[in-house]
Amino acid sequence: MSKTFKLPEAGLEVVVGKFAGQADGAAWMKCGDNVVLATAVMGKEEREFMGFLPLTVEYREKTSAAGRIPGGYIKREGRLSDTEVLTSRVIDRTIRPLFPADFFSEIQLMATVYSADGHYPLSVMSIIGASIALGLSQMPFLGPIGAVLVGRIDGKLVFNLGLEQDATSDTHILIAGNRDGICMVEGNCELLSEAEMVDLFLAAHEEIKKQVVWQDSIIAECGKKKIDTTAKFDWHHHQAQVDAWVAGNQVAQSMFAPSKQESSAQLKAKKVAFHDAFSKHPEDHGVSTAVLNYMFETAMKEQLPDLIIAKGHRFDGRGMEDVRAISSEVSLLPQVHGSSLFQRGQTQAIACVTLGTAQDAQKVERLVEGVQERPFMLHYNFPPFSVGEARPVRSVGRREVGHGYLAENSFLKVIPTQTDFPYTIRAVVDILECNGSSSMATVCSTTLALMDAGVPLKEMVAGIAMGLVKDSSDNYHVLTDLLGSEDALGLMDFKVTGSDKGIRAIQMDIKAKKGLSRELLQTALERAKTAREYILDEMRKTLSAPRSEISDKAPKVTQLNIPVDKIGVVIGPSGKVIKEIIAQTDTQIDIEDDGSVRIYAKDSSAARRAEQWIRVLVGDIQDGAVFNGVIKRFAEFGLFVELVPGKDGLLHVSSIAKDKQKNLTQLYRVNDVLRVRVVSSDPETGRIKLFAPDLAPTNEK
Repeated sequence: MSKTFKLPEAGLEVVVGKFAGQADGAAWMKCGDNVVLATAVMGKEEREFMGFLPLTVEYREKTSAAGRIPGGYIKREGRLSDTEVLTSRVIDRTIRPLFPADFFSEIQLMATVYSADGHYPLSVMSIIGASIALGLSQMPFLGPIGAVLVGRIDGKLVFNLGLEQDATSDTHILIAGNRDGICMVEGNCELLSEAEMVDLFLAAHEEIKKQVVWQDSIIAECGKKKIDTTAKFDWHHHQAQVDAWVAGNQVAQSMFAPSKQESSAQLKAKKVAFHDAFSKHPEDHGVSTAVLNYMFETAMKEQLPDLIIAKGHRFDGRGMEDVRAISSEVSLLPQVHGSSLFQRGQTQAIACVTLGTAQDAQKVERLVEGVQERPFMLHYNFPPFSVGEARPVRSVGRREVGHGYLAENSFLKVIPTQTDFPYTIRAVVDILECNGSSSMATVCSTTLALMDAGVPLKEMVAGIAMGLVKDSSDNYHVLTDLLGSEDALGLMDFKVTGSDKGIRAIQMDIKAKKGLSRELLQTALERAKTAREYILDEMRKTLSAPRSEISDKAPKVTQLNIPVDKIGVVIGPSGKVIKEIIAQTDTQIDIEDDGSVRIYAKDSSAARRAEQWIRVLVGDIQDGAVFNGVIKRFAEFGLFVELVPGKDGLLHVSSIAKDKQKNLTQLYRVNDVLRVRVVSSDPETGRIKLFAPDLAPTNEK
């Protein structure tokens, strides 16, 4: 039976029981003219234990939702766009930790956008819809969860931004959480302080708690009975045996080593001994290798925090607040416009920056906004050799898209405007070696490469990853500059980027079932600030400011403005004129609807010729301008010289020396080049008066 539930203060409405009846849970979410269907289905067939929760999340945007037909030759939706990938990741990161530790059934969660007007964030509707769908199902989801998109306009927080508000907001942060606290954070901002960020978190959580109470009432009325997750074998008995073996054989001690390779080798030897020992226990018959491996890792996660606290240092010998050793260099790639190598511990990132023309900007088709240009791109790559693996190299994965966009968000408000720096900028970062925090190394290496390329950044940006572990006494400990192994055993992965002045971008995943206190959040952010400032100081030892000149291998740009009514004159019928200018001057020219013109050229003389050509066509000819003109016609009163194709000027006979007037046609012929200078020009009539130094009387040269 169909039922409708409303949350008026958020403008939300959900219909339950009418759509997707064969899904285990389905929520038809509405807000204004926006409609999102969220469905949750649990696999019906029992599969071999995989060692992790096999959760698949797909967020899809139908172009029909905005009244459009897909572009290109194939008129149907294809692979996920970057926006869809990022939203899918956000939903996944929010809900994945909120299942029991012993629940491993296959889950497929889908959120499909069927109608969109741009006045409410679809990501928020999808997260809430996913929570309701899971809550209505038989799956043991430890929700509900809510979500809000937070902005700041004129210094005031605004929740659930629409497109119009988002355009004027200096902050764009998506926050999800449950009744106890924050679960996930993603976004960018304009120099929020650490205290302001915590206040934002807590204000968002108050809104989230209202959504959670609303969902509780829906699930209580319409939800299915949750399944029993009790394992077929005595999970706790086996886990206790594994815990005892791991502790008795001091397995956790093997993680403490100067390098990732040493700790991996020690742990591998311990793991071989572990499997040998348990294969001899007849009472363990039927426990698969995958289950044993999972229990082994669980035991390590439980025991390592206490060992770290007891030793007073981390795996690589660092204290809780220490940053790994940092080194960097720039200009290591001769043919690249800007390059850098940044290393922090055993994480190494190489960045390459390319400066292109406005035509190189990526065209991105968004659901509601339509086609938009992306003049700054940051692409992150994670090749298998970076972690010593040999595996197939496939197309870009969700992780690479997510890490790239997190890093790109850090620069959105420090990259110069197109007016100030009219280049398309592409940064490509390859991770050459990784032991955690590669996305933050990406931010640091990109900053140095951009400055090496001469991009006038407003300020330098660095990033740091923070973690959190809990000991057996339920005390929390914040870790600065996470290792990969620390990320796996911790309760928080908190990435913060920014400058000396404040935070630029943030991403946080809380793996704990309950939220964190204000004090813990404040501590993590304050320590992130200290680490960020230290990293920036280290980076400044290599390069402290953008180079004053761009690379001589990058195109040079000349900017001018022409009257809007003269744009057609420059372009010509079917683009004939502009194509001729480009071909003859070897330049690239972009003309905007407001009359702004950008000329890109490798050669400054070519750019100057193209600029002169355009100025002549629109009647913007400066007195005194010099041209290498072409003689087109002789007349009794002088000769006509073509300054640019289609535009002639008159060199009057009165400005030619008398001794040269008599044999002028012998000295010059039609199509000969003659250097001339503009004496005057009349924009109304188009007449141009010229002077030729080589033909002038001696006393006038």
